[in-house]
Amino acid sequence: MTTRTTSSALNLLLGSLALAAATLAPIAHAGEVDPAPAGGTAASRAEVRADRAAAVRNGDVVNTETGQTAREANPKRYPQAAKTETKSRQQVRAETVSAIRSGDVIDAESGKKLNELNPKRYAKAASAAAAASGAK
Repeated sequence: MTTRTTSSALNLLLGSLALAAATLAPIAHAGEVDPAPAGGTAASRAEVRADRAAAVRNGDVVNTETGQTAREANPKRYPQAAKTETKSRQQVRAETVSAIRSGDVIDAESGKKLNELNPKRYAKAASAAAAASGAK
């Protein structure tokens, strides 16, 4: 065998082994149990059963064939879902502009509000807001 043929055969063998390892790695971990779930504490079996019963009662269980919840498929059979208060686009924009002016926006680096980091810069906005709330 030449060096080139040996090198190609070795590369093919190493590639095959890498592919086999990548394919079988998830299977090796399939039986392991995660001791601490990502969401926090683990729910007890009774809590899970109670949540499931509540979901069935409220029509929140998804039908895997249609992708709809039972409530969506048969709305008259289940109680009305609580409606949340919605705001218009103008209201949201006005609140955003107000928060920016008053420094009630969180700084991404420090996690603090801008009016806490630079109180002098937002002192005028804070006094105007206090006067406006006192006038109401």
